[in-house]
Formats: sequence, C-alpha cells, structure tokens
Amino acid sequence: MKLMNAMIHFTRQPAANGCSVHTQKAYARDLAAFARWIGGNVQLSAIKPDDLARFFISDAVLETPDGLPRKPITINRTKSALRSFFAFCVESGWIRDNPARLIRSSPAAAKEPSTLVDNEIRRIRAVLAESNGQFAARDRLIFEILLGTGIRLGSLVGLNVGDIDLQTGTLHIRAKGGAQERVFLNPGLSAMLADYLDESPTEAKRGGSVPLIRSKSGKRLGGRQIQLNFARWLKQAGIARPFSVHSLRHTFATRLYQKTGDLYLVQRALGHRQITTTEIYARVSDDALRRAVSAA
Repeated sequence: MKLMNAMIHFTRQPAANGCSVHTQKAYARDLAAFARWIGGNVQLSAIKPDDLARFFISDAVLETPDGLPRKPITINRTKSALRSFFAFCVESGWIRDNPARLIRSSPAAAKEPSTLVDNEIRRIRAVLAESNGQFAARDRLIFEILLGTGIRLGSLVGLNVGDIDLQTGTLHIRAKGGAQERVFLNPGLSAMLADYLDESPTEAKRGGSVPLIRSKSGKRLGGRQIQLNFARWLKQAGIARPFSVHSLRHTFATRLYQKTGDLYLVQRALGHRQITTTEIYARVSDDALRRAVSAA
C-alpha cells in the first residue's frame, strides 16, 4: 500500500480513539509534512527506520517555514504522530516491521501554564458586574463556570440545561474523548446558575437538550465566539497579558493545588488519566514559592 492511501485510512483513527479535534489536525499536518518530504506515492514497505531518522534531522522537522527553530514539544508531537501511524499500519496488516520502532521523544521542559492572578480575576469580575450589556450575565456565567470547575471549553459549549443538577450541586459534562463525567459546583456557582436559569427565557427551563450557553439567536454558542468575547472582557479589564479561555482551566488547577496541596485531587478534578500531566501545577507552585523565598 502507498503512504498516501494509508494516511487517508489513518486520519479516521484518532477521532475514533477519542482524540481531540486539535490533536487530529496536528497529526494530519505532521503526516502531511512527512509525505511531502519522502513522497506520498512511496510504498509503506519501502520506508525504513533510517528514513525516519533522516526526516527528524531535516529542516522539514527542525525548522518552521520561516526558518525558525521548532520547539522540542512540537517535534515530540510529530514523533508521536508517526509512531501512532506506523503502529496502525502494522496492526492493519499492511507492513510487518514498524519503521518507527526506534523513535524516541526528546527531553522537553514542560511549558508553564498561563494563569490569572487574584487581582486580574477581580478586575474581570468587576467589568462583568458593571456591564449592562445584553449578554454580560451569560459571559459572567461562562467565566465563573470555567474558573470554578476547570472544565474544558468544549465541555462548556456542549452543556445543556438538563445537565445541571442544582439539588446535588453537579454538572454532567462530556469530557475529552466523549467520556461522561460529573463535576462538582461550589455554592456560589450553584446559586449563580439558579439565578441565571430563573432569568432565562421560558424555553431554557424545558431542560433536556436546550443549550445552556446560547447566542443571540438562541442557538448553542460556539467556542470561537466565547474566545473572542473573553478577549474583549480582558481588554475592558485592562489586562494586557496574553490569555486564552484555557487559561481559566490552568488557573482553577493551580489555585486548587495551592489550597489543598493534593495533586491527586487536582488530577481527579481535571479528569487527567496520568498524574504526570497534572504535575506541572505543582511545579508552578514551587516556582512561586522560590520567588517568594528570594524576596523575603
């Protein structure tokens, strides 16, 4: 089988395995880069470990189109994409030997997550509370849900009114990979949700599949629009540091670890499969401690 044909089959696999859309697109780009480098019409059986070794020391991997060096974490993702692809090819019976069997990830320092400090949180809350705009209450609820639960943007977008259980103080979300998870609400957030539903149009009270976060037309508000709205509120709050909506998940995790000192509790709250994914929040806390001790 030719490389390009195998790639077409493989592109369906990450989605079937529950990988995020971001990961699916990244893997597709990495495989396309390899196909351009080696030639899409090459037979799978003709690809050897040495071909992959030469690929990973080529400019196609080590440099961006602008000639800048790629980050180790990006190169490691490309290695992961090719390992997954060739493992898929072996399991599908298209090749016997896996040419990616010798690929190893390079040591890469974990990127420190971007988090808001208490003063920035207060400033965002203030501009949201002072706004009389039509959707200020909705955007305030979005901010408090993300900051108070740490759920991902995709899970927030997918929330329906019927997913809220105010009696038990929980949300039922669709997490990464489509898994169903229960998330606990703090009392303040539960009260805010109750008020929001009381003030919402009649159709929102029907529950079921009615979107919790809606646009002007009453349809489910998309993630891109939430990102743009968040950027607007940051600007109104006078916050120039670059933040994304995902920064609220990092902020929730960092604050939770600082309050509890329990990394396993943070792991469960975030829904991480591996504790190593959660460890970065402990490192952030240690860095903060080091700065505090140095200033003492």
